[in-house]
Amino acid sequence: MRRLVIACAACVLMIVLETALCFAEGLDIEKSFPKDGGTGRSPVNCAVKVYFNQPISDPANMEANSECFKLTGPDGKIQDIRVINDTKSDNMVLVIANNDLEPDSEYTLTISGDYMAASGDVLETDRSITFSTRNTSNDATVSMVMMAVMLAGVLIFSSKMMKKQAQKEAEEKEKDAKVNPYKVSKKTGKSVEEIVAKTEKQKKKKAAVDAKLKGKGSDEDDEDDEDDEDEIEEIWEQNDNKRVSGPRPISAAGSTYRSGKKAKAEAEAKKKAAAKVVGTTRPKSQSGKSRNKKKK
Repeated sequence: MRRLVIACAACVLMIVLETALCFAEGLDIEKSFPKDGGTGRSPVNCAVKVYFNQPISDPANMEANSECFKLTGPDGKIQDIRVINDTKSDNMVLVIANNDLEPDSEYTLTISGDYMAASGDVLETDRSITFSTRNTSNDATVSMVMMAVMLAGVLIFSSKMMKKQAQKEAEEKEKDAKVNPYKVSKKTGKSVEEIVAKTEKQKKKKAAVDAKLKGKGSDEDDEDDEDDEDEIEEIWEQNDNKRVSGPRPISAAGSTYRSGKKAKAEAEAKKKAAAKVVGTTRPKSQSGKSRNKKKK
């Protein structure tokens, strides 16, 4: 029992000593943003956040603590700054440069050892945080490169869209420009079968020409292609929508087809012609009595 009491007393003593040591640690800087030795800070609206290990938001010390910060440039010139205590975090101080800093330069924020926490503890020794600003000329170069890449992408996309649209229009135009054998037959006097056969032949030639143009042909092949293209153009020219002197029957193209209406009209015409040759038994100029006399 006595040993147990001694052990408990020893534990309590150790806890008290550790607590005392914690409070005896004093005021110190936990972290900062940017970190000491940091790079790439923007020279415009530059600010440094400093975090302490104790609350420092004591209105009685704020004014004196504001004088404990100093920001110097690469030439040792002191910069104009303002110090702001964060109301949401009682252990953070924000140091803001009132003017834009020089790009690609090194700056040092010095915190005096007299800086005091709300508990009355002080830093005791001066602390410094060094950082470098970004080279803004490189930023402009990067921005120009990105703009050039975006512009190139837009141009390539627009070119593809225009090419696709032109191909679509060409296909529609080719579809509309198909040869109508009946119109060509009326215009040239050739039979429909002959026009269709010639058109199919020219289509095969045009397909062969297109295949040659896509490949790497010689000069002789190019000349043959030009001849084939001339022949193809003749077929397409035959399908131009031009006015003709007048309608022509399909029989002029060699067709023997007769529609029902035409056959009926020809039969009526033959019947009327036969009636004229035979005459009539009831002339319009004679009355009934005259016709009876002739019969007697």
